[in-house]
Amino acid sequence: MLKERLLWAFQEIGFDEYKELETHELVFSEDVFNQCAKNICGNFNKNHACPPRAGSVEERKARILNYKKGFLLSKFASIRTREEMETSMQEVFEAIKKLRSIFTNDDVLILGAGPCTVCKRCTALDDKPCRFPDKIQYSMEGCGIDVVRMSLQKEMRYNPGRGKIAYFTLVVYND
Repeated sequence: MLKERLLWAFQEIGFDEYKELETHELVFSEDVFNQCAKNICGNFNKNHACPPRAGSVEERKARILNYKKGFLLSKFASIRTREEMETSMQEVFEAIKKLRSIFTNDDVLILGAGPCTVCKRCTALDDKPCRFPDKIQYSMEGCGIDVVRMSLQKEMRYNPGRGKIAYFTLVVYND
C-alpha cells in the first residue's frame, strides 16, 4: 500500500518529523501568494515551478487539492555557520530528491523548498516552454501554502533550537 511505502521512505531517508493530513487541512494564504510577487527569493518569473509561470492562484491550489491525503515532513538543518548551513541545505535537497526518485512511478506530488532544479538552466529564462512538464518540482510556498501555520497546526518544530531550523516538504497522494 502506498501509505506504508511512504512511511518507510520517510524513515529510511531520515526525515526528522512527519505528520499525516488531509489536503482540506492545508493552509493556503493570500499573503504567501503575494510574497512570491515581491520576488524575495529571486525566482519570480524565472522558473516554471514558480509564480507566475506555475499558474494562477486557483491552478496552483487545484494542483494540490486533486489529492486527498498527505504528509507534512521536516528535516532539520544546521544554521550555526555558513558551511554547516550549506551542507545541511544540500542534505535537505538530497533527501527530497531521493524521495522523488523512489516515487517516480506513483501518483504522488512532492513539494519541497525552493525552485525546480530538474534542469541546470530553466527555459523560463528564455521565455520558452518547460522541457519536462511532467517532472516539475513545485514548492509549498510557490503554491501558496503557509508553512509556518501548517507546522504550528500539526505541532511540528519550525525552530528546533540548537542552531537548527526545519525545512518542510509536502507529500500528497490518493489511496
